[in-house]
Amino acid sequence: MKTDSIISRLSAWADEFRTGTKLFSTEDLPEAFYQTQIHNKWFTKENIIASVNALADMMSDKNAVEGWLKNYPETTATAKIILLVLPGNIPAVGFHDVLCTLLSGHSAEIKLSSDDKFLIPWMLRIAEKYFPEWTDRIHYHEGLMTGFDAVIATGSNQSAKTFDTYFSGKPNIIRHSRSSIAIVHNNDSDEDLHNLSNDVFMYFGLGCRNVSLIFLPQGFDKQRLFDAFLPWKDLEYHNAFANNYVYYKGYFSLSKEEPLDGSFYLLRENKSTAAPVAVVHFSEYSDISEVKQYISENTDHIQCVVSTQNEIENAVKPGQAQSPRIDDYADGVDTMAFLAAL
Repeated sequence: MKTDSIISRLSAWADEFRTGTKLFSTEDLPEAFYQTQIHNKWFTKENIIASVNALADMMSDKNAVEGWLKNYPETTATAKIILLVLPGNIPAVGFHDVLCTLLSGHSAEIKLSSDDKFLIPWMLRIAEKYFPEWTDRIHYHEGLMTGFDAVIATGSNQSAKTFDTYFSGKPNIIRHSRSSIAIVHNNDSDEDLHNLSNDVFMYFGLGCRNVSLIFLPQGFDKQRLFDAFLPWKDLEYHNAFANNYVYYKGYFSLSKEEPLDGSFYLLRENKSTAAPVAVVHFSEYSDISEVKQYISENTDHIQCVVSTQNEIENAVKPGQAQSPRIDDYADGVDTMAFLAAL
């Protein structure tokens, strides 16, 4: 398939995603959206719209798609069967792996997450209008599967250990839990900090591209952070998020730890990238070299870095963490190159 044809088809497919989100408050709401809301308390209307629209934007960025596709052969020499074990932490998070597999000419044997069973099948049903050749190459599985040629599996750290053992005899990409970090600088504007709040709280902080740890310059006025994060205060009306806030507030109190209280979240001094829901970690630095050293030592735990400064390699600007380009690969592993080499 020629690149121009792929670009135009992806763009048309993306337009149907946007149409679906526009129907969210009408009686013509796609059934998949309704079922997703009912099935998963974390997949709210706002989060479903944000995720589906982000994927639409990714596919309709024609320059990015063209630059991405030119790095790979148009199709694989021999089609393979690829087992895809998808995560379910945010809506349709496994879509990129499915897209790469199908564009590479392979068959996708999809193991959906029990937390996200409706959105990707809805997307792929639409795809058959623009990519009819995919119809016989998309299958779903609920149990264990044999007879596949390679696997791409994503899960928790514990699941990843199991995947490493179980799939060791096949070519594989195994992904484990990651989080993202942000670096605040003294000259960052209030708008920068407000944009950062989106990277922290969108999807309730459950995504691997959500910022869970913020590096602050020593002496930084944390009230600026509290003010910038205030637009997300409505999260306190989400029962599961609010329950986490109350639980960890009590837990830290019993542990004689005193995180700063943001009224609906806790700002806790801790350098771990893994923070619970409703808890945001922070650490202070005196020189940017300290942060660069931290990044170097924790590469395997960091998905992306948010910063306004170009001196931070591969950093994304505040507010952009949840809007990856089509060539932004999870864990930095080139999925298309892996699939092309099979």
